[in-house]
Amino acid sequence: AWQSQKQVTGSNKKVQPKKLVIKNFVAPVVTTEQLDELWTRLQQGLSDILQTGDTRNKSSLLDDADNLCIHGDQMELYRKIEQEVKRHMECCSSEFAKKQFPDNTAFLRELADIWGKHSKQTYLIRNIFNYLERRYVMLSHKQLLPLWEMGAATFRRELMCVNNVSNKCVEGMLSLIEQERCGDDIDGGLLNEIITMLRKLNMYNSHFEGPFLTQTNEFYRVKGDIQLNDSSVPVYLTYVTKCLADEERRLRHYLGSSSRRQLIKTVETNLIGSHVKSLLEKGFDSMMDEKRYNDLHVLYTLLNRVSEGAYRMCFFLYTYIKNRGLDIVMNPEKDKTMVQELLEFKDTIDSIIKQSFNSEDCVDVKKKAFEEFINMRPNKPAELIAKFIDSKLRSGNKEQTEEELEELLDKVMVLFRFIQGKDIFEAFYKKDLAKRLLMSKSASIDSEKSMLGKLKRECGSQFTFKLEGMFKDMAVSKDLMLSYKERENEGIDLSVTVLTTGYWPTYPTDSVIIPAQISAVLDKYKTYYLNKHSGRKLTWQHSLSFCTIKATFGDDSSTEKKLDLRKELNVSVYQGLVLFLFNNSAKLTYSSIAESTAIEEEELGRVLQSLACGKTRVLKKLPPGKEINKTDNFEFNTEFRHKMFKFKINQIQTKETAEENINTTEKVFQDRQYQIDAAVVRIMKARKTMQHSLLVSELYNQLKFPVKPIDIKKRIESLIERDYVERSKDDKNVYHYVA
Repeated sequence: AWQSQKQVTGSNKKVQPKKLVIKNFVAPVVTTEQLDELWTRLQQGLSDILQTGDTRNKSSLLDDADNLCIHGDQMELYRKIEQEVKRHMECCSSEFAKKQFPDNTAFLRELADIWGKHSKQTYLIRNIFNYLERRYVMLSHKQLLPLWEMGAATFRRELMCVNNVSNKCVEGMLSLIEQERCGDDIDGGLLNEIITMLRKLNMYNSHFEGPFLTQTNEFYRVKGDIQLNDSSVPVYLTYVTKCLADEERRLRHYLGSSSRRQLIKTVETNLIGSHVKSLLEKGFDSMMDEKRYNDLHVLYTLLNRVSEGAYRMCFFLYTYIKNRGLDIVMNPEKDKTMVQELLEFKDTIDSIIKQSFNSEDCVDVKKKAFEEFINMRPNKPAELIAKFIDSKLRSGNKEQTEEELEELLDKVMVLFRFIQGKDIFEAFYKKDLAKRLLMSKSASIDSEKSMLGKLKRECGSQFTFKLEGMFKDMAVSKDLMLSYKERENEGIDLSVTVLTTGYWPTYPTDSVIIPAQISAVLDKYKTYYLNKHSGRKLTWQHSLSFCTIKATFGDDSSTEKKLDLRKELNVSVYQGLVLFLFNNSAKLTYSSIAESTAIEEEELGRVLQSLACGKTRVLKKLPPGKEINKTDNFEFNTEFRHKMFKFKINQIQTKETAEENINTTEKVFQDRQYQIDAAVVRIMKARKTMQHSLLVSELYNQLKFPVKPIDIKKRIESLIERDYVERSKDDKNVYHYVA
């Protein structure tokens, strides 16, 4: 109540401050009869909502609920609401139990409808008794369930947990899921409703997930065994991929993400993890042979999903590469095509790894496998790689352009890296390089130097020191010849290449008889060279020389023009020495030719065969035949004709004999002995005293070629005999350095 007073003093009006008077609030008195009347109306409203979902009196029910909550006993009100919901669910459960359902779908449909109605009813009840929930239930320190959770708990207790409803529900769901996995169409929306219900009832994990994963495990265990036995690996991989995609779809449509990890793991374990060995044994090699890039990619992707799956596939990849490589390397019949096949095989493996696996682990496995199988046959791959490079760098090789040749050499260098005995390669490469340079057989000096640069980058300057010396000798000899020709004017066009001993392969010395006219020219150059370089020694290597000879065919009775009968023959020095003899005699015996030239017997046979039995027969052999005998006679073929003015008479090419290969290899082994000796002395000089096992281990670390323990032991014994090392008197396995 507000009251104000005014006082007037004289003529001045003074306003007094207002006074605020607060009186005690007198709450209206609500009798028990009124509370009972409120509950009666609320009970009827609850009954209407639970029975028919009628919400016409919602406004009045809200007022009654608030008044009853304010003036009545809140706990008693909560219990009454709980009893009404319970009573209704008991009726629903009884009616549901009496119904007969034709199939699982009908059962689940009815259950989903009951849950849908109950959810709406519970939401309405919570809205009507919102004041009770906010002001009393939520402040009860969790002693009471919120109205929604109370309704869900009542549904679970009065319907789901009686009459075996929950088990029938789970069994029906599992049956539908299995039908879908077998290819039948099902109502996915219904399953989504039921699973949502179970999640809200907190029954998904406790009642459904365990049996679902158990059924999934058994289903895919059986299906995986049957499918793998009845189909090829690519078909099985397609099946596994489809199964995983189907399960992902189920997770999106109705299962939800909470079960994803366990579900996918169960599928992977049964379809992939349990069959890793069978999959690899049954289909890996065939898919590699057939270059099935997509299938191999699927296989690797799937195996990568299970523990150690990718690791086990890498082992099979290693075994495959090793076995296929050994088929190429260990077969002597494939020696001619070994390097080309290895290059093609490596390209195939590289392509598969890049397109299908794209894994550094697979790259490492490839390197390890190549290094192992290519060294299972000692020395031969190194020799054949050197010869393969020789065939590509020789003149006449028109298979590739310079760019293609450069790319090929890069690929060959990858094979070269796998070789342990690189000194074997060096020996054969040096021998072939010498022939290309001395016989002018090199297709391109730029390509030669490019290859030399690759070897230098790979193995260091010490490896290519002698090879670089060979190129240096060629350049110095060219300059020297220009200087010589400026001073001397010979009737014979002479070209000399001076080879430094040590840079070039060792060639056997020959003592053939050189015609006096040519011998004088050679002696003159020798004198010039020795005057220019004192203290040096020159030895002529006629086996590496060639010359151009002018010849006139026909006789006095020939009616052809003399100009047409004149030819220039490009021949080896040995061939030239034989032809020179026919300037003085028209007919010679084998013995007289051998005596006049002093050419070694086997070489002379090849020379005469090239001149008298080949395509270009400038000599006649009597009697005719393809083989040269010591009783044969030879005469100048005046009837020989050739359409070219200048042509080459090819020598009889002799294949590199096994003996020559052995000699080359033995020289390498001899060099290896020197390297072992030097390494032992170097190590012992630094350590002074060392046990045998430690010395051998240190040698393996320092030597760049494969060596057997017995070879090391022999070299140590040799050093002991030469007083470089001595055994300890107390322990025979200990060595002392002898200063």
